[in-house]
Amino acid sequence: MITLSLIIVVLTSLITYIGVKFIIPFAIKINFVDNPNNRKVHKKPLPMLAGAVFTVVTLIGILVLSWFNYLPTNLTIALLLAVVMLSTIGFIDDYYKTKSKEFSPFPRLLVQIIAAFLIVQFGDYVSQIDIPVLGYMELSPVLGKLFTMVWIIFIINVINFMDGLDGLAGGMAGIFSFTFLITSILMNQPVSALLSALMLGVAIGYLPHNFFPAKIIMGDTGSTLFGFMIGAISIIGAMKTITVITINIPLLILAIPIFDTLFVFIKRIQQGRSIFHADKLHLHHRLLSYGLSQVQAVMIIYLLCITTSASAIFILMSIHF
Repeated sequence: MITLSLIIVVLTSLITYIGVKFIIPFAIKINFVDNPNNRKVHKKPLPMLAGAVFTVVTLIGILVLSWFNYLPTNLTIALLLAVVMLSTIGFIDDYYKTKSKEFSPFPRLLVQIIAAFLIVQFGDYVSQIDIPVLGYMELSPVLGKLFTMVWIIFIINVINFMDGLDGLAGGMAGIFSFTFLITSILMNQPVSALLSALMLGVAIGYLPHNFFPAKIIMGDTGSTLFGFMIGAISIIGAMKTITVITINIPLLILAIPIFDTLFVFIKRIQQGRSIFHADKLHLHHRLLSYGLSQVQAVMIIYLLCITTSASAIFILMSIHF
């Protein structure tokens, strides 16, 4: 499993790197760019077709893994359908941005609900949670599927909201994918391990083009894809098994973006605004307001994510080894 995971990471990162490199001039040529405004950090239009490369690489990766019988057929179908739907709605959102228009969040939410439903219907769902003091809590199929769907939808948006600085969302996706790769290997979960390796490779191949100063951004197409795959991976393998043992290892891994998003949601509700209202309340915006540079802010968030991820791995190892 380890050797195969390494091969997947290397091949996927190379293919993604080359794909993004060649799509940059194409995006500029067709003017598929994200225009700056008073909320965005970048000061010039940036091409944002990287997410299209992510989609193609991810779909091919899923098909190859399925072809060699590393993924069950029902999960393969669910992942393929979900990725296509989410990438399509993300692409539409990105197209609106090229026209400096806002796309309604409700069609996106509807597609996210369908994608999450596909995973719980044809993939897996959380059936049991271990809560401190209360102990094990069995979830009925209905509650388990509902909990799992909410989790996946929330993680999709958590990653999407963090795509605000050069290298931030891509780097975080890489950290989380690497962490889930390690936890999946420790828990002997080959499906989630190989999918984690796939997404880690995509993140590694993308970052050289996106780290400050960015040559391209992933757009909603890319951030939605990363969020979905990370959320699904945590359900497909690691989360379902780990939650029987302890309270939410994935919650610890993803703690920084999760609690940042919850903080922003609470603030927006207190101010009487929609939770989807764009503003500058997120952690990366606040770090910039303290006088930090983009690189400094990104590195601090990387460090925080690495700390929580390492803590999750340490806890898991202490339980099993």
